[in-house]
Amino acid sequence: MSILVSSANSPEALAPLIDDQTIPARRVWGMLALRSAISLTLLLSLAFALALAERLDAVKASAAWWLWFVTAANIASIALMARFGRLEGLRLRDIYFANKSTWRGDLLWAAIFAGGTAVFAMLPGTLLAQALWGDAAYPNGLLFQALPLLAVYPLFVLMPVTQAFAELPIYWGYVAPRLRASGMNRWITIGIVGLALSAQHMFFAFQLDWRYDLWLAVKFLPFALWTGFVVDRRPTALPYLMGLHFLIDASLPLLLLLVSKGMPLS
Repeated sequence: MSILVSSANSPEALAPLIDDQTIPARRVWGMLALRSAISLTLLLSLAFALALAERLDAVKASAAWWLWFVTAANIASIALMARFGRLEGLRLRDIYFANKSTWRGDLLWAAIFAGGTAVFAMLPGTLLAQALWGDAAYPNGLLFQALPLLAVYPLFVLMPVTQAFAELPIYWGYVAPRLRASGMNRWITIGIVGLALSAQHMFFAFQLDWRYDLWLAVKFLPFALWTGFVVDRRPTALPYLMGLHFLIDASLPLLLLLVSKGMPLS
C-alpha cells in the first residue's frame, strides 16, 4: 500500500500488532467474511420462517428484504471496526484514513475514481445480464421486489448512510491493510479482498437461481478491484470515495420504492 502520510493504520504500523497476535488472523479473515455471513444468515432465517408459514417461494420472498439485511450488516461492520480499532489502539477515523492535510491530492484521486466508476460499476453487470438472459434489465426484476411502503421509507436514510461508513472501510480500511501487514502481496490482497467485496452481493439477495446468483457475485468485481487499486495508491482518498459511494447507493431505496408502488424499472 502506498502510504502518503504517516498512519497508525498503515501496514508498516500494523505489522508489529500482527506479529505479537494483538491482531489475530482469525479476526482479519472474520471481518472479510462478516458482511456476507450476516446477510445470508438473516436471509435464510427469514426464509425458514416463511417456509414454516407455508410460503412456497420462501427464499425469493425473503430476498426481497435485502436492503434491510445490508443495513444490519453495515451496523455490525461499523460497531466491530470501532471495537477492534480500540483493541488495536486506533480510532474509526484512522481506519477511514481521514487526513485533512492531503485533501487536494485526495480530491484528484476521487475524481479519477469517479471516472473509472462510470465504466466499472454498471457496464459489467449490464453486459453479463445480456449474456445470461438476452435482456440487460431482466435481473433487476428479481433483485427489486415490492415491500410494504412503511418498510421502505426508513431505508432512504439508514441504508446509504450506514453503507457509506461500512462497506468500503471494512474491506479497504480494515481488512486490506492487515493482510498487507501479515506479508501478503499487494496485488494478491486487492484480488482476494476485491473478490470478497463483489461476492457479498450474492449473499445479500440470494435466490435459488444460479444465473441470478452468478450475476450478483461477479458483476461488481471490476468495480471492487478498481476501488482497491485506488485506495492502495491513495489511502487518504478513502473518505471521499465513501462520499461518492453514498451518492451511488442513495438511489437503491428509490428503486425499491418505485417497485413497491407498482412501477416497473424497465
